[in-house]
Amino acid sequence: MTPRLKVVVDPGHGGDDTGAKGPKGLEEKDAALALAQDLQAALEKAGFDARLTREDDTFIPLWDRARKANEAGADLFLSLHLNAAKAKAAKGSEVFFLSLDQGDTDAAELVALENAGAVDRPAQDTVLFSILQDLAQKAYLQESERLAVHIQAQLNHLGGIKGRGVKQAPFVVLRGAAMPAVLVEAAFISNPREEQKLRDAAFRRRVAESVARGVRRFFADISSTPRRQGADQGR
Repeated sequence: MTPRLKVVVDPGHGGDDTGAKGPKGLEEKDAALALAQDLQAALEKAGFDARLTREDDTFIPLWDRARKANEAGADLFLSLHLNAAKAKAAKGSEVFFLSLDQGDTDAAELVALENAGAVDRPAQDTVLFSILQDLAQKAYLQESERLAVHIQAQLNHLGGIKGRGVKQAPFVVLRGAAMPAVLVEAAFISNPREEQKLRDAAFRRRVAESVARGVRRFFADISSTPRRQGADQGR
């Protein structure tokens, strides 16, 4: 029997790391977890083996999230977040793939916010280990971009959310992922209307279904399934 394709979904933040907060008090860590649970269900319904990096209000260091995906032998890694901006009118979704340099300049503030919890690197993060991390994701940059394009295209179709486009940025959470990996900013929690939508279970399900469709179309688009080296061992 052919094993199901495995997708690791990473709900951003957790524990003391609350992430951004909406005008009415909704915290990014809670909204991201709820959305990740909906996405896990949507992916399972579509035939994937979907797993979460956290299933409750637990803090996981950024450096450990991609490691969990690697250890699981994942075929894809999706990190879910909610965007924030000083301008409350900012709205829509953005999908990012990794940049090994500074990436898009207009994402610098968001990168600083999302990377804030990555002050301490793992003890084994020597120069050699850092190089190996970069090589691991560099091998999948093209596939990661294609995945981001497919997910963003589906989010663009989602009523009420204007697509803000695929971008590239140096998010720590994507470093070292030995498979196609993207970070999804599903909506602006700083926007009062989008914060309210994020409290709506039906809306979250529609977002999750859109991301899951993007994943399906990505796998339909590629000629061969990208797999982590050695991922088939022990399956």
